[in-house]
Amino acid sequence: MARAKKESKPKKKKSKLLRLLVLAGIAGGVAYALSKARKPAAPCAIDPEDRLKVKDEENISGLGYIMKSLFGEFLKDPAKLAVLDSFNLSVAIEPVEQPETAITMTFAGGRILLEPGVVNPDIKIVCDYETLMQMAQMPAGLAAIKFMQTPEGKNIASKLMSGEMKIIGLPAHPIAMMKFSKFLSPS
Repeated sequence: MARAKKESKPKKKKSKLLRLLVLAGIAGGVAYALSKARKPAAPCAIDPEDRLKVKDEENISGLGYIMKSLFGEFLKDPAKLAVLDSFNLSVAIEPVEQPETAITMTFAGGRILLEPGVVNPDIKIVCDYETLMQMAQMPAGLAAIKFMQTPEGKNIASKLMSGEMKIIGLPAHPIAMMKFSKFLSPS
């Protein structure tokens, strides 16, 4: 009887090991597929005029024109172009005061598509104009931690905690959002 117990233990260890190997293989395959699906296009020589496109320009809001002007300036900076070439993300901004002025910005393949309304965003930011202007001052990287200790940073944090400001979809795209924040941060 003691012999039967000894034989069953190695079988159990082998089956557990086999399950772990199968699960690790599946997880690796899923991670590989996700990395390939969201991989940004390789940087290439894109004509500066082709990098920014505004869809349905006659219906774009004042916020859209501000972002178009801002992006036009950013596209002159080689450092910003390098960041733009490194991520794919769609971000919608919907002001609480005037939801009809919402815009969607799609960053893909080193290009920006700006369009009116909320159009299938990866991340949706819902806030008031004041908070949006405060967010525009936020630097990227470790400097953002120092910014969050300023009155403006504390105001943004309190609005996030209270629900006055919402960032929907952030947990699913943290790295792309960091690159987006780096692209928008003051130089």
